[in-house]
Amino acid sequence: MSRKKRTGKNNAQAVPSFSADYRAEGPSPVKTEEEAQDVEIDDFLPQGEDEGEEEVLTKWEGQLEPEPDPQPEEEPLPPPAGAPEGRAARHRGKRRYGIFLGSLVLLLALAGVVSIAGLIGTNIYRTVTDDSALRAYDSFLSTIVMQDPQPFDSPEEADPLFVQNAALWETILKEPSAITGYDDVGRAIISLGSVAAQAEKLFGPDCPFSPSTPSEETFYTFDSSDNTYHVSLFSSDSALTPYTESSRSSGGSTFLRVGYVAPTDEWRNQGAASSEGAVSSPSPVKYMEYEMRTNEETGEEYLYAVRELEE
Repeated sequence: MSRKKRTGKNNAQAVPSFSADYRAEGPSPVKTEEEAQDVEIDDFLPQGEDEGEEEVLTKWEGQLEPEPDPQPEEEPLPPPAGAPEGRAARHRGKRRYGIFLGSLVLLLALAGVVSIAGLIGTNIYRTVTDDSALRAYDSFLSTIVMQDPQPFDSPEEADPLFVQNAALWETILKEPSAITGYDDVGRAIISLGSVAAQAEKLFGPDCPFSPSTPSEETFYTFDSSDNTYHVSLFSSDSALTPYTESSRSSGGSTFLRVGYVAPTDEWRNQGAASSEGAVSSPSPVKYMEYEMRTNEETGEEYLYAVRELEE
């Protein structure tokens, strides 16, 4: 209304028209991206609020600061002057100590291995050269070989006189407590039961034992009135002795290669085995094969057969 009053006189005059022709001649100025953004925001804000928007944008820009680039790993600072030589010396000392300690451990380990190998070798040698089992057969067969028996294939086939003689010697030499006294002529008195027990031990439970007085004069007689033997005692040094050279097992039996050593053999007449020039083994005059079996009741071995060896 005020404008009309001030221009009342010119109301009749035509007011020049205004048009915003965006197609004006001449190239439009090219605006940067920031200027374009400012223009767009200003167009939508009321007049007088531009300054506040500037502050908000400034705050956002402060909060959205870019993350700092990762810093490269810092290398360790060089040691102070004089330190490298000290550390190198300590490292050399530790290295020398480690080498010495490692060498000592290796030497001890080597000594242990050598010691163990020596013990194993000694045990193997003892096992290979151990003939204690064979010498045990010598002790068991001593009173049998004394009789130089004829071959037989079972105890039932053995000569009864041979069985009786071997059992008597077994009692005299290995069971001296079985002697109960002496007769008028100085002969030892031994009960029948003691001799029969030794016969069973030597020849097994199936061995037939028949006590009797031999038809030919010998070192004993049997008295059937009181079932006792009257035995003349004498040395057995002039008899043959066994030397078992080997053994093998087959079919539940053990087969022995038994040598017969004469009383004149140097091996029997020498002194201690460790003396200088001692003979380590005898030279048997002959060999026989002895078959041993086990008594199921006692678990002990006994002589089952005597055979000639086929050379």
